[in-house]
Amino acid sequence: MKIQALGYDSEADELDLLIDADAPQPAEAVPLDAGVYIRRDPESGQVVGAFIRGYTTFLRTVLAEQEIAAPEALKAGLDKEFAAIVGWQRKALHLSHDLLVHIGASARKDQQALVETLLAQTS
Repeated sequence: MKIQALGYDSEADELDLLIDADAPQPAEAVPLDAGVYIRRDPESGQVVGAFIRGYTTFLRTVLAEQEIAAPEALKAGLDKEFAAIVGWQRKALHLSHDLLVHIGASARKDQQALVETLLAQTS
């Protein structure tokens, strides 16, 4: 599954993602858990994107390595897609953390700098 950030709306605190698509497509949104909505093509049912409302909260949860329950994703049969989004975010955080460590950011400032960097890069 290919996931890429499309953009971040700081006013709405919403991150838009493309999934297995190169450009946004008309789609229906399916609400899942933790502010994640999967976007599906209305005719084929293919997942073409997602958005995360309350992205800052989602990011902090992932950053804290907290478990994210996904009962709605499981009910909708989208648990693999939900897990892929969480995994994608964790990988991005680990890569960013490794970069901060490599360039010598102080341990106390790592989390705040990481969140600010990620949010700035997605806008």
